[in-house]
Amino acid sequence: MKQFLILAFITSLFLFTSCATNPGSNAGKVNGTIIPTDEFVNSYRGHFSNFSFQAGRSPDMEEKQLIFKETWKNITKYVILKDYYQKYKITASMREVIDTLTTSIPDHVLTSPVFVVNDVFNKQLYIQSLLTDRPENMAALRKHYQENLIPILKLKTKLVENELISAAESKQIAKILASNADLQLFLFDPSEVKVLISDNEISTYYSSHLEDFSLQPYHKLAYSLVPVVPDADDHAVSKALADSIYYMLNEGISAGEIIHANQGTSGILTLVKHGYVKTADLPLEIKQEFDILRDGACTAVQRNELGWVLHQKVQSTKTLTDYQSIIVQSLARSSTLAAPETQARRLMDLSLSIGLKEAANEFELPYTASGRMAADSLNFDAPDVKGIILKKLHKAVSGAILEPVYSSALSAWIVVEVLENQTQNTKSLEQVRDFITTKITKIRSNEINLQRAENWAATDRLTSSVLPPSVTLTNASSATVWDNQALSGLYYQAVKAHLDKQTPPAIKHKGILVVPIVHKLNFTKEKASPVEIRQAYVQTLPGNWFDKWLDTKVAEAKVYIFNTP
Repeated sequence: MKQFLILAFITSLFLFTSCATNPGSNAGKVNGTIIPTDEFVNSYRGHFSNFSFQAGRSPDMEEKQLIFKETWKNITKYVILKDYYQKYKITASMREVIDTLTTSIPDHVLTSPVFVVNDVFNKQLYIQSLLTDRPENMAALRKHYQENLIPILKLKTKLVENELISAAESKQIAKILASNADLQLFLFDPSEVKVLISDNEISTYYSSHLEDFSLQPYHKLAYSLVPVVPDADDHAVSKALADSIYYMLNEGISAGEIIHANQGTSGILTLVKHGYVKTADLPLEIKQEFDILRDGACTAVQRNELGWVLHQKVQSTKTLTDYQSIIVQSLARSSTLAAPETQARRLMDLSLSIGLKEAANEFELPYTASGRMAADSLNFDAPDVKGIILKKLHKAVSGAILEPVYSSALSAWIVVEVLENQTQNTKSLEQVRDFITTKITKIRSNEINLQRAENWAATDRLTSSVLPPSVTLTNASSATVWDNQALSGLYYQAVKAHLDKQTPPAIKHKGILVVPIVHKLNFTKEKASPVEIRQAYVQTLPGNWFDKWLDTKVAEAKVYIFNTP
């Protein structure tokens, strides 16, 4: 999945500590706009960091020079765009941003796993995040649309309206739109081109497009718990620990020190700080004991569902009480673990034959399955064994049943079934070989098809007796419908080339190339509107016309750099 590039920062200021010659606070000037040193340094750091991240190393001296130039080039583009936005009073409201992102969802969002529910893109979840930043923060995307994409779309319209079409071009377009002609459309289909792709081409394409084949590691798990119930001896051991904690607390030793010193002995210790609560709202049994206890003292040891618990009265005020509880969870000894472990292994053995869900049902044990999770996540809370299970998952294949693991936090043996396990970061070459072959074949076919169309239009049509397949249209105009589509730009380009005495163009049309030849041209007295003229002009612009326009403006810009590396 391709996402917008967000510039990162590095900590070194080596650019200006090693090469600065101007002690001032400005790095340079672009078309009269002062560029403060701190803004330039931040931008340079981002370019530097991006290079290091992508290359996996720091740039050498020559590469640093290129990064320096690229930084100034991008700053220049920013200043030029900002000036043009101001010139044409171009802004983008947040309402426009939301409407645009709602009706035209970016491709990288549609393919992002963060908005997938039950393996399907969930538009409601995306809209919720777009409006509230929950569960995903979309601020960066909204900012990109508000400050870049939408203003650029508006600027393109303004440029076409006010700067790109000359008076002569406008006059010629109007003339063409008010004409009709007899056309012969010669058709060049790339599917007719035979292409052979070598293994080396496939390997090269794969190596240079690895990011296109990246995978997000994930897994789906199911698990069943075989509970371990501590016996009387287990509770007696943890009761002894709880009693010792009781005496230490009443001797003034802090709860934190006690837990740190006794963690991992004969029980799991948990400190719960309740803070100040209304004394009247305390549980009755705790309130009655706290009424006769001094600050810092604790109640007698009491049984709870996990083992034992003590409540310490930290401080009392007129109506409030600050208190905390220490829970001593009873841990099962080896002898207590033996029988549940045997059952867990029997569950595992049966699961290998019929699956964990059916096996758990046979043993009348709970069964829980997950959706897709990140590679470092589990769908159960067992911090004491999380690392062990994740390590096993790293090598497990889909469908595997893991060896039972005992979690003292859950007081149970855990049997895990691996429903799905995607551990690769990148698809292998063999996995994508057919895709790459199809991709390169299509590229080569289109390239060769364009060459043969252009060659035929330039020379072969004048000498060859063998003609490509063609369609003849009589008295056609830009509004004429051919192949369920108005000729529009195709007609305009054909007539323009004819008037300018140029080689007929090869024009893309529904996956094929069309070379239109004008045989007869007539002009009418109809008048084309300014909107129709602009629309016709835009249809003839190359896809990268805006980038070329901006590059021209960058080349013309007056850039003064006060500090150079």
